[in-house]
Amino acid sequence: MFNFIKVGFIALTLFLTAFAVYADKHPEEIGNKDCMECHAEVTPETVQQWEESAHGFTGVKCGVCHGDEFNFKKIPANETCRGCHAEQVENNFMADKPCAMCHPAHTFTVHKQKDYK
Repeated sequence: MFNFIKVGFIALTLFLTAFAVYADKHPEEIGNKDCMECHAEVTPETVQQWEESAHGFTGVKCGVCHGDEFNFKKIPANETCRGCHAEQVENNFMADKPCAMCHPAHTFTVHKQKDYK
């Protein structure tokens, strides 16, 4: 019984380690392609959400938040948001939570562009 638990623990540890290493790895090689080249076909609803968002209206491209092929982040860290939204991040009363928790991905509407004081 003890060996079964030990093997299960080791398997779980290896799985979680592999997941952590590859969780933010982009599933395809990006190279010099614009994200829209693939995503317009693969995830058209995400592209439409982005096009209708404040980021889309102002031309903030995917790589600004998600990085490139070598430093890709599926969910950007708050420090990434701070690059453009320093005051909002600074005044966030839930600073220990990801910005995307309250601001769902690609649906940053104009009414959310305010200072959180």
